[in-house]
Amino acid sequence: MTTLAASPDGPFYHGTKADLRPGALITPGHRSNYGHGQRTSGWVYLSANHPTWAAALAQGDGPGRIYAVEPTGPIEDDPDLTDKRFAGNPTRSYRARAPLRVLHEVHGWEGPSAAALEAMRAGLARHRADQNARLAAIPEADALAQAQAEAEAAARAWAADAAAESTVLIMHLQGLAVSTRLRRTVRSASRGETQTFEVPTAPPNQPSPIQPGPLPDAALRRQPAWREAWAAVLECCLTELGLSLEAQLHITLDAPDGAMRFALNARGAERAWQRSIRLKGGQLVDDVQGELWDFRTGSFAR
Repeated sequence: MTTLAASPDGPFYHGTKADLRPGALITPGHRSNYGHGQRTSGWVYLSANHPTWAAALAQGDGPGRIYAVEPTGPIEDDPDLTDKRFAGNPTRSYRARAPLRVLHEVHGWEGPSAAALEAMRAGLARHRADQNARLAAIPEADALAQAQAEAEAAARAWAADAAAESTVLIMHLQGLAVSTRLRRTVRSASRGETQTFEVPTAPPNQPSPIQPGPLPDAALRRQPAWREAWAAVLECCLTELGLSLEAQLHITLDAPDGAMRFALNARGAERAWQRSIRLKGGQLVDDVQGELWDFRTGSFAR
């Protein structure tokens, strides 16, 4: 997402439940006010419209509040809303790396009705339950180790000198149905051939006849937050995609730069959608949208 060449017209607003005073700074680097709420965000969000829903649905006690704010640095279109249902940024929603300075609290705004708010919260609760069902399908490290052992055994049976070229985890999602498999590509110098072996991963917490061993891929050892990052990718992507699309998530464990790469491709009745995200140095970064979550601080810090 590119920083806007010319700053859009204000005034700008921020919705929250925090009790703030004029001059206070709303800074990035804190846990999100929405969604998971346990991973730190590198962005702060603002709108040129009164963010009534944001104020009403923000986490925390007390009433929703809307503040007039002043960006202290460049701002850009919020990629989660821009060019999604409609072209451009009709909601006039933005994000920034630099803090927002509170000018004053806005009074007299009309929020959603109690019935509308209750319906929205019920819908969000159902959505979170569906998301949690998908997140529960992410295999544990021992299940992946078992799958890699099976793939390695198959490769060795094919050629004694089989050497791994790549290892990719593939998660297929359709509605709430989730399946995961491991794809191991190996090369045999004696045969002069390349072969690919796919092994279904065992569901979480279910035994397998193959005893787990140390994970052969260095990426898993270097990235202690890899499973949490996997969950974050699903949360980020599927919140936008919804639950009706069919999607495949390819996770490359042995990228040349030592990062884990997440490539998601989805197809639906209305559109296709792709996203490429990487985990490196404790940060989850979208190749287009920039930093999504930081695992170096907060509850997932190691």
